[in-house]
Amino acid sequence: MQVELVHTTTLDQVPLDGYLRVPSSTAARGPIDAVICHHGVGGKFYTPSFFDVAGDALLEQGCAVLRVNNRGHDDAFLVGQREYGASYEIVDECRHDITAWLDFAESRGYRRVAVWGHSLGAVKTVYFLSVQDDDRIVCAVASSPPRFSHAMYAASAGDAFQSAIRDAQKLVDDGVPEQLVQARVPMQRSFAARTYLDKYGSTARYDYMQHLPNIRKPLLLTVGSLEAGDVSFASLVQDGPAFNTRWSDVECQVVDGADHSYTERTRELWSTVGSWLARATGALSAAR
Repeated sequence: MQVELVHTTTLDQVPLDGYLRVPSSTAARGPIDAVICHHGVGGKFYTPSFFDVAGDALLEQGCAVLRVNNRGHDDAFLVGQREYGASYEIVDECRHDITAWLDFAESRGYRRVAVWGHSLGAVKTVYFLSVQDDDRIVCAVASSPPRFSHAMYAASAGDAFQSAIRDAQKLVDDGVPEQLVQARVPMQRSFAARTYLDKYGSTARYDYMQHLPNIRKPLLLTVGSLEAGDVSFASLVQDGPAFNTRWSDVECQVVDGADHSYTERTRELWSTVGSWLARATGALSAAR
């Protein structure tokens, strides 16, 4: 696989890296110039992913592929005096990352872009479309976004969750918001106190159910059927297929037999996404 290593810096001066794959000069051009792929919590642009298989298919359709880091890559990294990474990120700041990569894509001549996020990257994709959006985004895919619902986690995990929330709130109140808490819900991971509250606090700021009504361009959500046993994804497996009856621009499809990483179901995922892209972009082309 031939790639160009690329780099950008966000408006708030966070450096980000990625790779760019470009289609051959003979490939026919379609309605999308490029797809920008965002990883989940602690991920990296160069780790194995279904994005690589999907990227091969996109290149054949004349579409460039950008796999990129966002500020939630790795567990922690330092920029100046501030910690970033999965343990320290504030999800709202993803707006800077997505915009920076859109700017980079435009600087390379790509002006009709799709954004495809996985896991936390999917949450960020939906959130960005809801609260900011960007005319350069033609459509988007959100694969397996966890539902960040405080009430849902409290109901399913009880005191194990509420205790972590109380510990995080005390650290913030004590003026040490960067101190780590050891979370068990919804995953076993260390988070800075303010990051844990930002994601899972009572405001449920990033619950995608709050943001789907605001979507105004084609959005596909996917989820694996095997994720039904995880509280973060169970409601999407159960209720997602009916989303299109509620919001005309939103569709959700369950990939049978797929886990969270779409292990051994990557081609089925691409078949789902590729078919949807053809429909979504075909409708857009007809409307132009």
